Amino acid sequence: MPEPAVPLRSNGDTLVSAPAPGAGGAHALREPDPSATAGVVSDSGEGLLTTNRVLVTAPRHRIEKRTPFLWVIEGIWSWAILAGLQVAWFYWDENVMGFWNWVALGATIPFAFMSIVVAPWWRYIVARWDVSDTAVCSRKGWWTTQFRIAPLSRLQTVYTTRNLFERWFGLATVHASTASAQGTVEIRGLALADAEALAQHLIAIANLDTGDGT
Repeated sequence: MPEPAVPLRSNGDTLVSAPAPGAGGAHALREPDPSATAGVVSDSGEGLLTTNRVLVTAPRHRIEKRTPFLWVIEGIWSWAILAGLQVAWFYWDENVMGFWNWVALGATIPFAFMSIVVAPWWRYIVARWDVSDTAVCSRKGWWTTQFRIAPLSRLQTVYTTRNLFERWFGLATVHASTASAQGTVEIRGLALADAEALAQHLIAIANLDTGDGT
């Protein structure tokens, strides 16, 4: 009898049916599809998780469209704390350093503008992720672009996280880490269901024990 499956999507498009959490055999290593080739996968994502090619080109799949709004809220929160400290500094005692307070304010405004208004949309344009039967990779950043790729054969831990703001937006982050100190591939901005399905798929295909990935 076929196992229940959870559809894995990229920004709303179904890519694959990964084993549902708790389903029998969810952690068995899948046999590769004999029909898979090393050619380029179509933009629709069909066959993305059955190809045996190693990911060496730029990842193609976007994160959720509401992720920039998440980053805007996170930016406002971070800069609001700094603004509060500057206000406290301005009114502290006789404020003999008032000149430097204004200098700090002048430096804060453009950086806050870039962080809250520009960076979230820039980061969304840059952010991509991809996965095959042999590797998982992600691209992120805005001032500096970071591209990471991790072979599935070397994965040691796969897990998902959700901070307070991600919960508000129904998003989650998938972490796939190796033994290397810089070997963690982080994919932010996935819908919760997609993040859980991707984590389960990585656990199954990398043949990790259930105690190593959640």
